[in-house]
Amino acid sequence: MKTKLIKLALSFFSSDDGRKFVRTVAVVIVSPFVAITVLIGAIFSDGISFNHNLVTDLFEGNPISELTGEMKQYVQEIQDGLVLIDSHVDKINQTFTNGSSLNIYQVKGYFIGYMVSSQHKVFSDEMAEAWVNSFTEGEEVKVPTSVNAVIYASLEKNLNEKLLKDTKKSMETCYGALIGNDGKTVTTLSKEQMDELIKNMPEDTSEIRKKIVMQAADAVGKIPYYWGGSAKCAGYDGNDFGVTVAPDSKGRNKKGLDCSHFVDWVYWTVMNNNLGNTNTSGQIKMCKKIAKQDLKAGDLAFLINKSGKTTHVGIYAGKNAKGEAVWIHENSNDSNVAMNTVSYWSGYYRLNMMEGR
Repeated sequence: MKTKLIKLALSFFSSDDGRKFVRTVAVVIVSPFVAITVLIGAIFSDGISFNHNLVTDLFEGNPISELTGEMKQYVQEIQDGLVLIDSHVDKINQTFTNGSSLNIYQVKGYFIGYMVSSQHKVFSDEMAEAWVNSFTEGEEVKVPTSVNAVIYASLEKNLNEKLLKDTKKSMETCYGALIGNDGKTVTTLSKEQMDELIKNMPEDTSEIRKKIVMQAADAVGKIPYYWGGSAKCAGYDGNDFGVTVAPDSKGRNKKGLDCSHFVDWVYWTVMNNNLGNTNTSGQIKMCKKIAKQDLKAGDLAFLINKSGKTTHVGIYAGKNAKGEAVWIHENSNDSNVAMNTVSYWSGYYRLNMMEGR
């Protein structure tokens, strides 16, 4: 069996389909019995960056192409299992009396991770039901749980097998891929990068505006994105950023801020004014619209949809060496505070309190 698996893997990855697949998703999961390159899980695409396109496609039920033979069958087994999982998630959600529901990202993310581990097996409807039930707790009245210790113990009991350490790691990695808590997380800025921001600012930039940008820049990679998350106080101490909490609407489970509350927190930390701890709709009412060429460090930009609703906000951090506008924002796509040169903004604004500063 081991020899067959090794030959299968070597044959696939030396084929045109295999090489094309590896370029998109490279997955390395080492079995305690056989060191074998497996096809699913999207662990590392280039040894550094996390690529979770395949995990996301599986989660969303998108078709997976460019696979043949036993590899195609292997993926199909995962997809079939996910269909059964979805069915039982819907059933059990209807039994909760308090309006709660299972964390679907965790239920399915863990399943994908399990299926790409050495413990992979074909799931029956009965096994799928046991899997979903493992994400609940309580005897007479069942409620959802996201606590790993409870889930792992229930899975081992319901599936009648011990979860290996590598299997748990695979499960958590795939779940992390779906909610953003993975290797894609933005790295913090170096002192040189922060100094470069100040260096590129116009000479007449005020000290308070420099401080606003520096505070925002210091937070890059340090505060997870969490929908609806707001700060308790200025600064880092007392806010517990990064602590595991109940999942938000997307299943993210690290305490952090959303885009508007990040702006609130920056101004609170620098100017002792949290802008009313409000959302983007409240913030834009505190501003006046300005032309892009009039932007100063610390000004804001908003993304506004077709219905006129504000959906995102970022802090202008000046220009880079190429003359591009640099933005710092709590970005859901990066699952953290990020600094980049995105250009999708609908308009540029200055807080009334910053006029003349």
